Amino acid sequence: MKCTIHNLACLLATTKIWYDAPMSAKSAPKTKAKPDRRTSIIEAARKRFRKTGMAETTLDMVAEDAKIARPHLYRYFKDKSDLLSEVLVAEARAINEQRYAKIKGLKAFEDILVRSFEGTVETVYADQFWADIVSPANVPYTAYVASNDPRVLQSNMEYWEPILAAAEQTGELREGLDHQDIMRWLLALEFMFMERTEIFETLEDVSRYAKTFVVPALVQR
Repeated sequence: MKCTIHNLACLLATTKIWYDAPMSAKSAPKTKAKPDRRTSIIEAARKRFRKTGMAETTLDMVAEDAKIARPHLYRYFKDKSDLLSEVLVAEARAINEQRYAKIKGLKAFEDILVRSFEGTVETVYADQFWADIVSPANVPYTAYVASNDPRVLQSNMEYWEPILAAAEQTGELREGLDHQDIMRWLLALEFMFMERTEIFETLEDVSRYAKTFVVPALVQR
C-alpha cells in the first residue's frame, strides 16, 4: 500500500513497523533480560513517577513496587536516568496514539503539523505526570535525556516519520530537508510549547506560533 497524507490507516500501519523494529546495537541494553520482568519494572516506575514525582522517586521505591531487590534493578537498568528514558518512551508512545486520534480525518500536512502540537500541549494540560516532566525544575534534565537518548528519539520518530514521508510523497514537505534534523527540531519545539506556559498560555497561542513559524519552515509553497 502506498502511503499518502490522506491514508491514515497506512500511516498507522507504518508506525507499527517502527514500533516493532528492533533497537540498534547502540541503544540495546548490554544484558538481555526477560521481557516480562523488564516490562513490570517499567510499569512500576511509570506508576511511581506519577504518584511521587520525578525528583522524589528513588530506585528503592521502584524496586519495592516491582517486588524485586534493588540490586536486581541493575540487571535491567544502569541508573535512574536509564529507567526514566524507558518510562518516557512508554509515555511518548501513549501520547502518539492520542495524537493519531486527534489528527484523524485531516488531509493537509500543515493542518496535521498544527494539530499535532496542539495535541501534545493538551496532554500536558490534562496530565500531571507531563506537567512534572516539563516543570522548570525538571525540564533541563528531561529535555537533555529526551534529545540525547536514541530510545526517546525513536519514540518521537515513530510519530513524525510516517507523516513526513507521506508529506514528501505528496510534495507538501519542503525539498532538501533532512528528516532526522526536522524531528529533532520538532521535539525541541514540543518541549518549548509544553514548558513555557507563560508564553503559550492557551492552545490558540500554540496554534498561532505553529502556523506562523513551523508551517512556513516545513511546508512547500
